[in-house]
Amino acid sequence: MMAARSYRFAWRPSWLAGHVLVVAASVVMVFLGHWQLDVSDSKGFSLQNFGYAVQWWAFSIAAIVIWVRVVRDRARPESQRSQPPTPKPQAPQPVTYRRYVMPTAVDSSDDPELTRYNEYLRSLGPGRNG
Repeated sequence: MMAARSYRFAWRPSWLAGHVLVVAASVVMVFLGHWQLDVSDSKGFSLQNFGYAVQWWAFSIAAIVIWVRVVRDRARPESQRSQPPTPKPQAPQPVTYRRYVMPTAVDSSDDPELTRYNEYLRSLGPGRNG
């Protein structure tokens, strides 16, 4: 048997402000859709503007549906509210390790440019910053 829901919280000022905000936003979005439809008609039926009009109307419907769900979920008794699922205990998975291979030193005796560059770096030395 389903417990009775109490919607008394919805008359609190913060919730009333939410109701007004959602209704106002939905009305604005309906008017924006109507305006977009007028723009579409003025251009000899622009499919793009018609799509925008439909999109505004869909946004207004979505805002109302989401707000109704928020209010309905808040009215649900605490015991029935969704709890995060508890993870099932699982056997530990084996970890694959990779052996680190140290990079080998490069013999710079073949390359005179590399030798000059390494000598330049050594001349900078530690402690000669700035």
